[in-house]
Amino acid sequence: MEKRSFLKSGSKEIVLHGDLLRYKNEDEIKDIVVEKIDSISIENTKGIQSNLAWASLGFIVSLISWYFLDESVLSTSIAIISMIAGLIFFGSYFLLSTYSTLVIKTSRLDISFEFSSINRRKVNEFRKILLERLK
Repeated sequence: MEKRSFLKSGSKEIVLHGDLLRYKNEDEIKDIVVEKIDSISIENTKGIQSNLAWASLGFIVSLISWYFLDESVLSTSIAIISMIAGLIFFGSYFLLSTYSTLVIKTSRLDISFEFSSINRRKVNEFRKILLERLK
């Protein structure tokens, strides 16, 4: 099995060349000596629980305005808008919950690389290779 020495996601790319780790973004290229890496971690996307709270608030406001307010154009439009907003936040909660972030920290800078759960195996292989090089 060939060892995975690169990761690519959109316009971001992380490549391992010998003792150097090269990070390419659409704006810049950063080279890091592998021995200078302090930590490597995989973190879940932060702040997605707030999307679930906003979604439930949108559904509650929709129900309140639909059933308890007078049947008027204003209450109907509030109900429809809050229902659509609730659906958008609910969909974004499930969409963003599948994403994680590979964080490589050095004393000088931090590199974050977002990836979906589909690419988790590839990222874990790359992380394992990078940890072997650190030892």
